[in-house]
Amino acid sequence: MKIRTLWGFEGNAAKLGAESDRVRAGMVFDEADDEYAHILIGKGLAEEVDGKTAPKTNKQAKPEENK
Repeated sequence: MKIRTLWGFEGNAAKLGAESDRVRAGMVFDEADDEYAHILIGKGLAEEVDGKTAPKTNKQAKPEENK
């Protein structure tokens, strides 16, 4: 799975395909382990990078939906 890091952290270099355990924000990993990548995405440390996916956006509330 191809991911891009949003935050710097110390991770598992073998699962990311990185040279070092220290990861900086903005790095892109082409061959990250799928399970490890999903963990990082779930924690908000990374996002999936793919030509088919678009950034997720929140639905804006209409005035009648506000309470």
